[in-house]
Amino acid sequence: MLAVVKPIAFALFVWWFSTGLIIWLDGLPRKTFKWSMIGATVVLGVSLYGLRASASMTSPAGAYYAFTCGLLAWGWQEISFYMGYVTGTRKEACPEGCGGFKHFIHAIQTSLWHELSIIFFSLLVVGLTWGQPNQVGVWTFMVLWWMHQSAKLNVFLGVRNLNEEFLPAHLDFLKSFLTKKPMNLLFPISITVSTLILGDMITRTMHAVPASFDATAWIFIATLMFFAILEHWFLVLPIPAAALWAWGLHKKKGVSPFTVDVVAGFLGAGKTTTMSRLLAEANPQERTLVLANDFSNMGIDASLLAGRGADVVELANGCICCSLQKDLAKQLLEIANLHQPNRVLIEPSGVADVAALIAALRKPELAPLVKSLRVVTLLDAAAFLGDFARMPNYFEAQAKVSPVVIVNKIDLVQQGSLEMIRHTLMSLHPGVQIVFANFGFPTNGKTLTSLLTDLPGFIAQKDEGKDDKDAMHTWKARESSSQGVGLKQGSKVRRSEQEVALGFESWSASLQGICDTERLRLLLESLVAGQYGQLERVKGIVRAGEGWVRFDLAGGRPSITAHSAEDGEAPRVMAIGKNVDQQGLLSAFMNCGSPGAYQHG
Repeated sequence: MLAVVKPIAFALFVWWFSTGLIIWLDGLPRKTFKWSMIGATVVLGVSLYGLRASASMTSPAGAYYAFTCGLLAWGWQEISFYMGYVTGTRKEACPEGCGGFKHFIHAIQTSLWHELSIIFFSLLVVGLTWGQPNQVGVWTFMVLWWMHQSAKLNVFLGVRNLNEEFLPAHLDFLKSFLTKKPMNLLFPISITVSTLILGDMITRTMHAVPASFDATAWIFIATLMFFAILEHWFLVLPIPAAALWAWGLHKKKGVSPFTVDVVAGFLGAGKTTTMSRLLAEANPQERTLVLANDFSNMGIDASLLAGRGADVVELANGCICCSLQKDLAKQLLEIANLHQPNRVLIEPSGVADVAALIAALRKPELAPLVKSLRVVTLLDAAAFLGDFARMPNYFEAQAKVSPVVIVNKIDLVQQGSLEMIRHTLMSLHPGVQIVFANFGFPTNGKTLTSLLTDLPGFIAQKDEGKDDKDAMHTWKARESSSQGVGLKQGSKVRRSEQEVALGFESWSASLQGICDTERLRLLLESLVAGQYGQLERVKGIVRAGEGWVRFDLAGGRPSITAHSAEDGEAPRVMAIGKNVDQQGLLSAFMNCGSPGAYQHG
């Protein structure tokens, strides 16, 4: 009897303890993941060696040895996935409303590399023990793989108990691929097939000589299959099975209320520079999170803000109100859970984004976490007249969306122009506070942080923020009736529609080679002259000489400055405007330095 009980008890303990240990390690701070992964990789190497060494052993001890090594080899697959090292090509939630085969493909993308890794290691395990009598390690790995695949498909198709509490915060996006319902059609098939396999294993165990290698081996494999079936039943029965591994769960720290500061404004007004100033002034004792939002898919703004003492989350490829779509509040909550900020800085790309943010931050699940929402709007003093002549309604919306307007780059205009800007803004929004600034520095002697501190937060009041909603509605309604705009009044602004509403298109490219700064200067001057279209904004970073430079074109003014590149930085450029000659721009930047391949974005 002991020869039967011992391997069952051993398999039960190793399965239960190793699962709980992985859950515990995944719940530790992310800075520990590197060390956990290194340790797991060492264990993987030892287990693979052990599988090879035990492959010729045909004693009960050899069965114990191979079973343990097979289970430890599988443990690496779980740790590498749940710690985010070997996952897939998709690292974001499935868009709301997505379903059917497309939803299934998105689910596959979240763990593609993980599944390929399992296939690779299963072949490796088979290869290490090929032709040898002890196949316990191989069967252990294969049963765990079966358990993994079947359970994964079942939670995708729908089960009662999803056990979402076991997902670490950085994998919260996987919850969008889990379906909660009593049962799905695959479940009875999974249970039936697994039970038939278990029955065959039990039969083989009963026909083996007691206490022999064969008997011990089949007890291990049958026990593991039994646990697989039991885990499947845990998915649909009203049983708190998660309590088995409650000791491995860390008590999740709730998100403390945080302040949200929004820096809005038109293209080229100096929002990214202002964000950099705010980061430089930030209290180092406070955890600051930056949501960087680029029109292009190149993430240049996120690169410029990185390395300044804050966590930077890049919201590339367009406006907040559409790139995060209907579940903006949910995704903001997930970001807050992951980063635990004291303060969040957001740079939206348009007035519609500000209204979408305010609406999302007022949702019941997020509103209690927002201590205060403070919004400032930036305008380019030198480009004010030209921009206002083309888009008066957009400027009216920008002026009304914030109680403070920072008029930046005042060194480029005369005093008379500043008075004209002041009077214009006051007529659009009586009572608005107007602050003049240079390079993001207010000229009234205040810091940006103190300016924000003096602003009233308006997240808690139901009626406050009405102006920003009205402003967005007015802008959309009026712009939709203007020439060349195809928006209907009240229609939801998506990224492409927002660009159309402003008459813009965007272009981007990845660059290679060393750029000549003189050629770059001449190229920027040709862009100002309109040689490649009516460009509102061009920005990028590129290698030059022995270092890097950042180039910028805003308000018809080009600039080139030295840039300190982060590790892994990639040279790139983006442009926004009307009638953009994309092929011409690509050729122009190709001729800006030594020959190299350029990838059009």
